[in-house]
Amino acid sequence: MTIKDVLLRHLAHTFELETWQPPLAEAVKDLTAKQAAWKPAPERHSIWQIVRHISLWKQGVLEAWDGHAPNMQAMEGADWGEASGDEAAWQADVRRLHDVTAKIKQRVEASDEAFLAGKMPSYQGVRDQTAVLRLMAMATHDIYHAGQIRYIRALQGA
Repeated sequence: MTIKDVLLRHLAHTFELETWQPPLAEAVKDLTAKQAAWKPAPERHSIWQIVRHISLWKQGVLEAWDGHAPNMQAMEGADWGEASGDEAAWQADVRRLHDVTAKIKQRVEASDEAFLAGKMPSYQGVRDQTAVLRLMAMATHDIYHAGQIRYIRALQGA
């Protein structure tokens, strides 16, 4: 098994294929905008905010991949805003999550072992890391938040 094989498997099992834990795509499936916007307490995040958070940081990975290391402070400033709206707005954010994930998967599929083992820009002022480690961390971030989403769903009885 190659680095690429392991990475693609990890990406699949954290986003779309259930193994030991439900994947992120399954965690957000069939939720309404009302369920997605619900918070267990005012100081806690909603599922909708979590979805936007994940999409934001995955987009940052794509920018770094293109050689444009994102500004981490700017990203942190844009993160965790309130999220609400109608069903169309919620579905647009879910599609954005699926789209950015698909772009990353397509790029991994098109990459060779040398690229994956090589350095990838991280964030402005932060040391670069290998592409495979950056992408593994990103996928692990998905499954961390999938667990949060499942918990929030359980609190709602969803």
